[in-house]
Amino acid sequence: MLVIGIALYCFKGHIGGSMRFFLPIPPIGVAAYIYAFNMFKHYNCRVPAGSALVWELMAATLVSLFFFLVFSVVLIGVINLLKDV
Repeated sequence: MLVIGIALYCFKGHIGGSMRFFLPIPPIGVAAYIYAFNMFKHYNCRVPAGSALVWELMAATLVSLFFFLVFSVVLIGVINLLKDV
């Protein structure tokens, strides 16, 4: 995460207005770290078999995608309602 952060800082002139798309990367990295450790705990410190691993990763990705979408839409709506308060 440190290397990615430094790279983003060094190339911020090239990224320009797209920086907002890169800002969620650190919390996603932390969430992936926690997910990986919980997965190993669930499978008794073993990597699950091929199809189970793919299923685990796809399910985690889809659930995360759904909640990121819902929370983003809710926050945009709430901020839009409160912008004139």
